[in-house]
Amino acid sequence: MNWWTALDEGVRIALSALRANKVRSGLTILGVTIGVLVVMVMSAVIQGVNGSFTDAISSRGVTTFYVVHASLGIEINTGYEDEESDFMTNPPLDPAMARDLARLPEIQDVWEYADLSQSGFEARRGAERAEIALVAVTDSYLEFDNGDLVDGRWFTSTESYRARNVAVIDSAMALDVFEGRDPIGQDFLISSPGFGITGASDAPFRVVGVYRPPANLFAGLATHYVFIPFPTADKDLDIWDRLIGFAVRPNPGVTLEEALDAVETRMRELRGLSPGQESNFALITQDQVLELWNQLTGVLFTVMVALSSVGLMVGGVGVIGIMMISVTERTREIGLRKSMGARRRDILWQFLVEASTLTLLGGALGLVLGGGIVFGLNRWSPVPAEAPIWAIVAALVVSALTGIGFGLYPAARGARLDPVEALRYE
Repeated sequence: MNWWTALDEGVRIALSALRANKVRSGLTILGVTIGVLVVMVMSAVIQGVNGSFTDAISSRGVTTFYVVHASLGIEINTGYEDEESDFMTNPPLDPAMARDLARLPEIQDVWEYADLSQSGFEARRGAERAEIALVAVTDSYLEFDNGDLVDGRWFTSTESYRARNVAVIDSAMALDVFEGRDPIGQDFLISSPGFGITGASDAPFRVVGVYRPPANLFAGLATHYVFIPFPTADKDLDIWDRLIGFAVRPNPGVTLEEALDAVETRMRELRGLSPGQESNFALITQDQVLELWNQLTGVLFTVMVALSSVGLMVGGVGVIGIMMISVTERTREIGLRKSMGARRRDILWQFLVEASTLTLLGGALGLVLGGGIVFGLNRWSPVPAEAPIWAIVAALVVSALTGIGFGLYPAARGARLDPVEALRYE
């Protein structure tokens, strides 16, 4: 009962101090509110984006893996400038290797692709033009991607084999370039960054289908998709061979490890590597892709902690100021309580409860505001946000610990006051 009474008393005093010193207490609460708000929103966004990315990867099959000419990592991002990186020194993949790998008994399908979405290609039709996310794929790409056709068809194996100039576009492309008219059977031009500079003409393409990517955040962020047959891109657009990769799906009943071993062995044979030589290609599994993604989001999490720490520090400094003033104003009260038998720890507990109550109020306000922002993101933006329970609990615990940590010195100072000197204080 003594513990509960002290707790109740400390909360009442904190609320009374808040009413009596609205500006001073409000600034303290504001700092904690900002810190908790940052934790709430950032953790919800990171959680939602991670979930969307995991769904996008898993939709292609948990055992699907990729063959690329250089491993994922920092060097693949800096490889364009570093001539000695694996990205530049490893020989590019030959599309004929994909057909060879598809004949392995462990393998069900192999799709060669070239992601040219960041290469600056542009689609033009009359006066209308748009920068496009160009992807060169095989005729069976939909089996790998799990997207949908909303109009028309996908290009056939014959069209792909003969390198026909056909294309499948998304609805944003149909709206912006074809101005909402039915694009099926219509022609447009694709210009590469080199066209117009070297004097080469644009490459004409005919629309055969309209595509809708599988529902996830990343499909929504990129628009103006244009899919063309891989051989056509190789023939007409002179794609950079270091952007070529293979997606591999094992046969049912074949484990991922068995498929990886089979593909690695065959790739080393195709590369002519001896047993002692290091592989000049890389096999990338879904787990490795997720691991790399988690490393990237881990950086965002670190930034989140740093930003929230600033707000908590501001609130903590405010707690010290408020509690020092509170101790000074109640010096005679402390002396009276000690003269009536109150122990040092009773005084210490009272002030710590008062400090943590203030910061908990700030934390609760931050959670309410953060919850509103998370709701708004889910309702009116394409960014998914899921507030994890651990973030809510952690925010409340950290806000309370902020009050205790920063309120400890003023509370200890009040608890150490001599009762006789305290009673004489004017």
